Amino acid sequence: MARVTMIPPETAQGETKTVYDGVIRQWGRISNFSKVLAHQPAALAGWMLPNESIRLNNVKSDPEYVKVQQLVIIKTSALNRSAYCMSHNVPLGKKVGLTEAQIAAAQGANYLASPDLDDRQKAAIRWAEAVTTMTARDDDLAFAAMKQHFSEKQIVELTVFCGMWNYSNRLCEALHVDLEHPDKRIEFQQK
Repeated sequence: MARVTMIPPETAQGETKTVYDGVIRQWGRISNFSKVLAHQPAALAGWMLPNESIRLNNVKSDPEYVKVQQLVIIKTSALNRSAYCMSHNVPLGKKVGLTEAQIAAAQGANYLASPDLDDRQKAAIRWAEAVTTMTARDDDLAFAAMKQHFSEKQIVELTVFCGMWNYSNRLCEALHVDLEHPDKRIEFQQK
């Protein structure tokens, strides 16, 4: 049970209602993460902005990049042992075409040896691991691999995503955000 009251959409007012309307447009429903974060509507609105521009706007235009983003989210959430974030992002990864083998490899320690991941995916997962474990500052090899496969804009975006999910993982675990039933989890919306 969540440590703080989740704000139900039907009782939301003012700024919270406005932000919830945006969450519905992005994901089709209000997740328990959103219901907790809604205690500070600006934080929820702040979460939605990069999520929309970095991930959701690329679902159709660059699905291979969205797969990489999902692998970054999955690696970060696995390292932090965040059941909540894994419960949403593993199915979202499958929706964008990640295989069970790719998802399993991203969660494990031997992802660099995995035949199921390409070099671009491995570079992003390695970077997510370095960012999450706070070793990225001194990991020149991980950064060189990122430069080989991604533009500077994408490196910043993937680092932002890693930071966002470190934040989300910690919030969900610290506040015991309840897992949704599988049919109540967020979905990519048709745009």
